[in-house]
Amino acid sequence: MLQVPPGRARAILADATFKQLVSGRARLRWSLSILTLVMFFGFIALVSVAKNALGANIAGSALPLGFALALAMVAALVALTGLYVQRSNTRFDELARIVKRELGR
Repeated sequence: MLQVPPGRARAILADATFKQLVSGRARLRWSLSILTLVMFFGFIALVSVAKNALGANIAGSALPLGFALALAMVAALVALTGLYVQRSNTRFDELARIVKRELGR
């Protein structure tokens, strides 16, 4: 584990860019986590109350509506993961570089 002298740790924790980095990551992480949980539990609730409707085929195909919704949810989760990676690679990595440059390794 990396040992940071107490004075150096205080300087890092007090840095505005570091605070922006930490709060931005936490905000995005919590937002995406809550959205994912809402999607999953919403789908489970939908299955419990509209079982027959979800079992019905989509007009003109042999694909059940519930399966199509599940696939859409998986696609949405992949897109959300891509959003997190994109945001991390652009904004958060840049903030981390600024903190390292200003405060040293």
